[in-house]
Amino acid sequence: MTAEQQNFPLARFDLVTLRIFLTVIDTGSIRSASESLNLSPSAISRRLAELEENFGQPFFSRHSRGVEISDAGHVMAAKARDIFAAIDGAHSELRRLSSGEAGSLLLSANGSAFVNGLAADMKCFSERFPHIGIELFEQISPNVVASVVSGKTELGLISRTFRLPPEIECTRYCTDRLVLAVPQGHDLAELSEVTLSDMSSYPSIGVIEGSSMTRLIRRVSVMGNKEFKYRYMANTNEVARTLVAHGHGIAILPEQFVRPHDQTMPIVAVPINESWAEREISLVRHSDVPLSKTATIFRDFLLELVKERDIAR
Repeated sequence: MTAEQQNFPLARFDLVTLRIFLTVIDTGSIRSASESLNLSPSAISRRLAELEENFGQPFFSRHSRGVEISDAGHVMAAKARDIFAAIDGAHSELRRLSSGEAGSLLLSANGSAFVNGLAADMKCFSERFPHIGIELFEQISPNVVASVVSGKTELGLISRTFRLPPEIECTRYCTDRLVLAVPQGHDLAELSEVTLSDMSSYPSIGVIEGSSMTRLIRRVSVMGNKEFKYRYMANTNEVARTLVAHGHGIAILPEQFVRPHDQTMPIVAVPINESWAEREISLVRHSDVPLSKTATIFRDFLLELVKERDIAR
C-alpha cells in the first residue's frame, strides 16, 4: 500500500455514498434526492458532508433553491460515473461468462468445411457473439477426429468418408462435391462428366496421403479394380490446384477449391459421375463429454443455419 493510500480516509467512502452524491446532482436538490432514494434529508446531508471531508474538497454550494455543484464536484461526479460504469461492465461480462456468451472455444476443421460455408458462418457468429473467441485449427479429417477424441478440441468438422470411432457423434453440416481439376486444353477438359475409369490413365496429383479424400480415392480405386497412381502428393488443395494449372497432372479436388478460380487460372472443373464424389461434411463431437456452454452456443448456431438453408432450398 502506498503512502497516499495509507493517508486516505475510507470511513464513509462507499458505493452507497457515491450513489447518493450522484442522485443529488441529477435531481438538483437534497430534498428531491430524499424523495427519490427514500432517505431523510439529514441522512443525505450527513453522507455528503462526510464525502467532502474525506476528500478535503467542497463538492456543493448550498442555497435556498437547492445545491450547486462546484468544480471539484464536477470532477468527482465524472469519476463516480466511471466507477458505476465499470461495475455495470463487470456485471455484464460476468453474466456473459456465466451464460457462455463470453470466453473461447477450440474448433478444428478440414479445408472443405471452410470453403463450403464455415468461414462465412464464423463471421456471422462473431457478429452475433462478439465476446466469444474461436481458436481454430485446420487439419485433415482423420486428425480432426483424433483431436476431438483426445479432448484437444470440443468440436470439429470433417468430410465423412471413413469409419469413425463409436464415441464420435456426427451431425450433417453441408454437402461437398468432388470434381476433376484438369488443365485447359487437356483431353478430359471438354467432357461433360468423367468416371474413375476415364481419369485413371492420366498422371495425377494427390493431396496428403492420410487425408480423407486420398483414402476415399484409394478405396474406390481398389473396389473398381482401377490403378490410381500419383505423380505428386501435395500438402494442400491449393498447391494441388496450382500444379494442375501448370500442366503437371489432373487432381480430384473439392468443387469449391476449383470453380471460383476457373476464370483466373488455366484450369477446368469437370463433374465426376460417381456416387462417392458427393460427400457429407459433418459436425463432430465426443458423445460422452458434455460440451462447454460456449461450444454449445456455437454448435446450436451452426445447426440453426443448416436448418435455415435446408428450408430455403
